[in-house]
Amino acid sequence: MSWNFEEALSYYRTQGAPTDQTALKNLLSEIQQEHAGTIPGWLLPRIADAYGVKETFLTAIVRRSPSLRLDTGTHCLEICGGSSCPKRGHLLEFVEKTYGKNPAGFTLKCTPCMHMCGQGPNIRWDGKIHCGADEQLIRDLVDGISKDDSGK
Repeated sequence: MSWNFEEALSYYRTQGAPTDQTALKNLLSEIQQEHAGTIPGWLLPRIADAYGVKETFLTAIVRRSPSLRLDTGTHCLEICGGSSCPKRGHLLEFVEKTYGKNPAGFTLKCTPCMHMCGQGPNIRWDGKIHCGADEQLIRDLVDGISKDDSGK
């Protein structure tokens, strides 16, 4: 039987998480074991949301526990916020509507002008600029996270 994140959340809720910090630490330890020795930073918002706690609370538990290690190497999607960038508002609205304002798996930022106005709309994914970006490109990039995470 393979490990399942949602089932782990449910199980540790029955063990007293999040009020019982030992149960919460055990959940974080199990997540770390399932993710090659580190806790993916992009999972913290999902855990916090599931348990109704602040992400900073989880981060503090990780920092106080020498056996727990946080991997903050999350993906980053930046959308050009320059006033000349066509459709920039549309892409930002699409991402927020589709993935939420605090999406799981990546951080979302609206940045100052990327200085490639004639080729917009522009986005930057993990440091690489993509010109002429559209909804499908964003879906492809984000879907790549899911495939990478699931081992496919």
